[in-house]
Amino acid sequence: MHKLRSYIPSANYLFTFEAAARRLSFTEAAEELNVSQPAVSKTIRALEETCGMQLFRREKPRLVLTPQGERLFAETQAAFDRLHETVTTLRTATSSDVVRVSFSSIFVALWLLPRLAKFKAQWPDIRLRIAESSQDSFDLEREDVDISSRLGYGNWPELHAWPFLLEEILPVCSPAYLAAHGPVTSPAELLNHPLLHFEERHRRRITWDAWMAAHGVQGQPVPHDVVFTDCLASTQAALLDQGVALGWTHLVNDHLKAGRLVNPLGTVLYTDKTLYLVAPKGRPVGPGTEIFRDWLLEEMRELPHLIP
Repeated sequence: MHKLRSYIPSANYLFTFEAAARRLSFTEAAEELNVSQPAVSKTIRALEETCGMQLFRREKPRLVLTPQGERLFAETQAAFDRLHETVTTLRTATSSDVVRVSFSSIFVALWLLPRLAKFKAQWPDIRLRIAESSQDSFDLEREDVDISSRLGYGNWPELHAWPFLLEEILPVCSPAYLAAHGPVTSPAELLNHPLLHFEERHRRRITWDAWMAAHGVQGQPVPHDVVFTDCLASTQAALLDQGVALGWTHLVNDHLKAGRLVNPLGTVLYTDKTLYLVAPKGRPVGPGTEIFRDWLLEEMRELPHLIP
């Protein structure tokens, strides 16, 4: 039992007091609450007795609040306003919110979809409109997108930005591929394997050339036998035993945990960039968007970073 009940045994006491204090009339409060005037008088008298203070005094032709009554009225109204805002927000979020989100196809396929049922079980009335975007830097407000992601440093004046995860990149291949081609003991040895590339037109990510340079492999040509236009395709090719792809830890972690992919070198490349969740500043962040954003952040926090 909440300790407030020792003074106010019924919430109806506060609703009756708030109406009487706002109108400064027991009669008008009774009309508003659809009860009799004696019922309002009785409730106020009971509230004064339990609180041990006088809340009203009569100065014809109307009631006047005592200093204690004025203080309680101000606090009651503030508390009611906060509760009203909270309930309104939750009702809006759970009954009519449509959250329009946009992420890369690989994020949708490998990270979001396996967890989407969990979100819908918790928030069944929040409707999602999920778009697969081929670029990061598009106008979220013009495209009517509520929340998306962007890789960088968080310095976008037109966007709200919340840090989502640090960029971590690792080579991945299937266990069957590694068993057929033998162990890999150095980054340079990967030049002798089919490297699965992707080149997205409107999104810049680490390439095999940059990965090799970061690992000190320079002066040797990097084979480009197979190049896809999407990171999802190169990851799927790795799952099908066709070579070695570059994987982002949060995207391939489920495959690594399940044993469908392995890191042949056991190395992870950490860049200085962060993936942010972003929303346009041009309109308020809706309650459903806040719920979905907080759920994304919490889900990502629960995933252990794979650091071999």
